[in-house]
Amino acid sequence: MRTAETMSNPTPDSLTTPADQTPMPQQQIDFAAALRLFDETTASLASQVARLEQILVAKQAELVEANARLALVMAGVASGVVAIGLDGRVTTLNPAAQTAVPGLLPGTDWKTVNPESPALRILAGAVSPLRAELMLGEGGNRRVLVARANALRGADNTLIGAVEVFDDVTDLRSLAERAERADRLKQLGEMAAGVAHEIRNPLNGIEGFASLLVRDLPADDRRRRFAELIVEGVRDLNHTVTGLLEFTRPRRLERRPHDPAALARSVVEVAAAAATAAGVSISVRENWSPRGAIEVDGPQVKQVLLNLVRNATEAAAEAHPGHGVVEVNVAPNGEGVSIVVDDNGSGVPTEARQLIFTPFHTTKEHGTGLGLAVAYAIVQLHGGSLTVADSPQGGARFTLTLPLR
Repeated sequence: MRTAETMSNPTPDSLTTPADQTPMPQQQIDFAAALRLFDETTASLASQVARLEQILVAKQAELVEANARLALVMAGVASGVVAIGLDGRVTTLNPAAQTAVPGLLPGTDWKTVNPESPALRILAGAVSPLRAELMLGEGGNRRVLVARANALRGADNTLIGAVEVFDDVTDLRSLAERAERADRLKQLGEMAAGVAHEIRNPLNGIEGFASLLVRDLPADDRRRRFAELIVEGVRDLNHTVTGLLEFTRPRRLERRPHDPAALARSVVEVAAAAATAAGVSISVRENWSPRGAIEVDGPQVKQVLLNLVRNATEAAAEAHPGHGVVEVNVAPNGEGVSIVVDDNGSGVPTEARQLIFTPFHTTKEHGTGLGLAVAYAIVQLHGGSLTVADSPQGGARFTLTLPLR
């Protein structure tokens, strides 16, 4: 039996593990703790990764929604919007830009489409914002654009590209030009009508007295030839005055159903004899008859077509004596009809096309410059258009477009 002293002061042997337990080495204890710490850290990281994935999914959803809203906004902008990178290629565009510039796609080199672009000038070092008026396309497809451009910069204010916003003002410019033209013509008409009446009366008297001299003077009298020249000159002047009165007088339309192809054929029949005599072949091609009639003033439309066909015949005969060609083509055009007159004459210079429908502008030696002006006025009264461009035949192409009613 152990004494009390022994019980109160246990020996180190009394602190040993029970006989059925083996002491755990210190290395195993450290490894177990490290393993628990690793498991805890792994679990914590997995939890954080799960939370980050949830945040990422949410941010991706927000980004998709933001992009969708941006696409809707861009689609709703009536102006064309194009963003270009530092390499000058299109990175972003909206539907309005594709409408204004057919065939435009991301990756397109903007320099090939719009070499005068203000956005390209910004990339070259110009200070933004910039504004410019641009002309895109050629001939009848030419469009007038008003463009505004600004720099695109990153978070560190480094230039990363440029954005250009443009509006197609072709129709507005055309409307403004028509209004200005109408105002000029109104003023001219008021003045010309009064002057023409004042001129006509003395002209009739001069022609009458000169005709008496022609009648009374012998055929071999040189003064008779002078009198004949007076009569011819007065008649030419009278013809000009008559044309001026025709141009300035108020017009009314008497619309009736007419087959435009039939109108074109009747005009060609009238002009055929003079064309043949001038060595010009004239023909009509039509793709309209099944579509029926349009509501127009037949006689006035025929007057327009006859003027166009005669001008084309004269131009073709002068440029290719004995081998002139005039072709009249009638075909649908949207909600109306187009009657195109082509010739293989010398064409109309680009710089003259803005003036060709202006009164008294003519390239003919003996022309009055009123024929096309009268034609233009008639077409405008119908709500149509009359344009001039280069013809595939090599000469001029005049396109008369008329609405169905």
